[in-house]
Amino acid sequence: MTHINTISSFAAIAALTASLTLGNSSRTAVPKHVTDTVYVRESPAQIDYDELARHVAARIQNQAKPTVVDGDLIVKGRLSVGGAPEPGTDYGITVRGPITSSLRFISNEGLMDPQRTDNQHRHVGTLGLAQDGGLRLDVNSTCFTDQRGCITEDRARRRAFTGYDSMGDYAFYLSDVDSLGQTTAPRSQSLVFSLIGEDGHIHINAFRPTQQIYFNGSTTTNAGDLQWQVPLAPIAPAR
Repeated sequence: MTHINTISSFAAIAALTASLTLGNSSRTAVPKHVTDTVYVRESPAQIDYDELARHVAARIQNQAKPTVVDGDLIVKGRLSVGGAPEPGTDYGITVRGPITSSLRFISNEGLMDPQRTDNQHRHVGTLGLAQDGGLRLDVNSTCFTDQRGCITEDRARRRAFTGYDSMGDYAFYLSDVDSLGQTTAPRSQSLVFSLIGEDGHIHINAFRPTQQIYFNGSTTTNAGDLQWQVPLAPIAPAR
């Protein structure tokens, strides 16, 4: 067991803290490995996380090595990426960002997707809070910070995202993609559930021109061979 009061464990935690605080480095180096379980105890005293980050960054600035904890990491307190935890809260994990704040998920790095035996590659997804306040789950897309922008990774599949938009309505977006990985659908939400419309009622909105809404049922499993089309009519102008 590695205890927090040992010099070696303090160095491991310091390196890990700096890696979370500083983000990615432009230098490439062999990662440092720390074996055994690492415990981080919550200090009873108030911690100045910004001051701590400055001290840690100054100590390992010349190393520029990511830290790999080859074992368990247990934080008995709060973990924050991009800045200090929010004062007066007890959120276990905080992710801060100057524009968007996101968590990144990457799967199938072992190339074992049973649906794509002849075309194996990774899958990606992002849970993010956008700068406009929308909370969204973005599937099959990687958004770069350079001129590439957002690219659909698996071009045999669609790009989709769903979640709350900036007005608090729940929205869905789905699009096919072209050979360059760009979406082909209009830049509008596919379907929006507005729980409080301008008239105070619940509305289901299809915002893309010419798209209709259908309810489907099946006579056999997965058939979808029964449908009812929602009749649409122009909204009368307000008087």
